[in-house]
Amino acid sequence: MEPDRQSQLRGLEERLGYHFTQQGILDRALTHTSAAHEVAADAIHHNEPLEFLGDAVIGFVISDMLHRRDPDGDEGTKSRTRAHLVSATSLAKRSLELGLPELLLLGKGEEKTGGRRKSKLWADAYEAVIAAMYLDGGLETVYRFLGAEFAKELENEGAISSHDAKSALQEFLQARGEPLPEYVVVAEEGPSHRRRFRVRCLVKGSALAEGEGTSKKSAQQQAAQTALGVLREPSG
Repeated sequence: MEPDRQSQLRGLEERLGYHFTQQGILDRALTHTSAAHEVAADAIHHNEPLEFLGDAVIGFVISDMLHRRDPDGDEGTKSRTRAHLVSATSLAKRSLELGLPELLLLGKGEEKTGGRRKSKLWADAYEAVIAAMYLDGGLETVYRFLGAEFAKELENEGAISSHDAKSALQEFLQARGEPLPEYVVVAEEGPSHRRRFRVRCLVKGSALAEGEGTSKKSAQQQAAQTALGVLREPSG
């Protein structure tokens, strides 16, 4: 590793409040596939595997913190809070505050097409760095870091939980460069004074989730919240 790169990573370690015993894994966490494949066609030393792990680690730690704060609390409230905290928008903001976008190693093509300005890559880098911390320092290290990172938001859980699910879903999809969701009323049931609506949420034309409520708006909110859960669920 070049001395300049080592110096950059040491600066990041200061901001993270953690010194890596294996600095190479931190470097890998900040290496995009485009940069890795310019070195070798079969290069595997990029951050995609770490993104996958980091996503799961962040989701688990945040879930555990929310549970410990209020073991008997409403599941829906905690789910909405978690979805907001681990959204791509939230993680991209934290990535920017840590200076991760400037440290990303990108291929020439990705750099030319504005990859360094893509918030999705910022969020991916954040997840990868958390995975690197987990692998190098263990779960306790991650708990300390994320506990400090999310302290303010966890204190204001009630305010976060009221975050509009439709807006959260829209932000999530926009961060991934995908079209906005559509909502279709598929059923109206019950007498006029006790009407219930069933709404389907479509993403890219495909049905992703459904929600029910005493108004179209509440049914849409439920469908959006369920859709967020589906999209956040690790694949395979």
